[in-house]
Amino acid sequence: MIMGTVILFFVSFISAIVVLIAGTTENCDSPSTDSGLTPGQEIATDQGAEKNAKILFDHMVKSEGASGAGAAGVVAVAYRESNLNPKAVNPGGGVAGILQWSGWMHQVNGNRITSEGSIKNGDMSTLTMENELKLLHHELSGSFSSSRKAMATATDPTKAAQDWSQGYEGVALSDGQTKINLISQYADKYYKKFGGESIKGNPALNGANDAAKSGEENSEADSNNNCSTGGSDGNGAEGYGLPVKGKYSLGTGTYPSYTVGSTSHDHNGVDFQSVGLTENDVRNGTEKAGVYSVHNGTVQNVAHIGDQYTVTIRNSDKRFAYYGHSMVQPKVKVGDAISRGQLINYQGYGGDVRPKNIGAAHVHFGLSKSTNVFPDSPDILSPADYLPLPKSVTPDGNSNGPNDKVTGSGFTKVFESKDTDKAAS
Repeated sequence: MIMGTVILFFVSFISAIVVLIAGTTENCDSPSTDSGLTPGQEIATDQGAEKNAKILFDHMVKSEGASGAGAAGVVAVAYRESNLNPKAVNPGGGVAGILQWSGWMHQVNGNRITSEGSIKNGDMSTLTMENELKLLHHELSGSFSSSRKAMATATDPTKAAQDWSQGYEGVALSDGQTKINLISQYADKYYKKFGGESIKGNPALNGANDAAKSGEENSEADSNNNCSTGGSDGNGAEGYGLPVKGKYSLGTGTYPSYTVGSTSHDHNGVDFQSVGLTENDVRNGTEKAGVYSVHNGTVQNVAHIGDQYTVTIRNSDKRFAYYGHSMVQPKVKVGDAISRGQLINYQGYGGDVRPKNIGAAHVHFGLSKSTNVFPDSPDILSPADYLPLPKSVTPDGNSNGPNDKVTGSGFTKVFESKDTDKAAS
């Protein structure tokens, strides 16, 4: 979501702030952002950037429970993204707003900007700080709740900026677009300017926001306890299939570690490789290299980081599935409803795959119960308990534990994917 070029108009001797004050009838149906922003207020001057910085900082502290360090980190990244201009637009990337959300005019990078409802695609009048704080609150109360929690516990503004850039913006730290020096400089600036050192995070506010979610969002833990499992019997949990079709093999170690038998979580996923892949398959996205959704769900995130594309889907059982290493643009976009077995992505050797050749091409599949941030989620689940894998690669049986192993063979032992799982829910 990095903005390409933002054109700023500096007006000498004038520090006017354009304020449009609408009627302020209280609406009990709207979520409170407690930002200090008058409804309808818009600030688009250079001086306004600093005022917007304070508005965003206060919103993160008061509405999202961020610590001073966390709030400063968010402001720093917003400065990098848009110079804190809510009307900043990058037409080429299809992104807009202070945090350059995707989905503006086109969905080449996803479609997040209209997800809350206040911002209308292509309508510049809806690009206001008020609406963008509503969108931010909406995302932090849902699929990006892990980013909100990270900002609540942050103690170092520089690290908070990096964590926000990587977790919320989807920009890898190794990517030059991160601009680590810039966001570090501004994180420290706003941490000092707004007295961040004296502001502690409020995780209880996170909990209150979570508890206020309706129906399906209300209790992740209760939902998890009622879900059926059964990966070790070769049938998988209800509604789960495999991410590849036909003959396939598994990578070395696989889950949860590269070292066979280890319970160290240094891999946190299963690597699937279809037999007989060619360079043409992974570079042009052929059917042979296809990656398929393991469950019904909704696309939560599509990211392009370096030379890889990743897709995260919120399954209908409220678990999150991650598919990584594609070198070809995915077949889906954020918000798409997905059916089990639907083509979503392709195998490849993008990202941190070594060596960079066709022999290492695969899809990295990860599963988590409450976050779409992979592969370092604290809530990782073992694919052994959900996917219809051969008994020979799930030595722990159906214990439904986070360390239940899946043993690979370094892409040497061949299996065949068969649609033998239970009916999709």
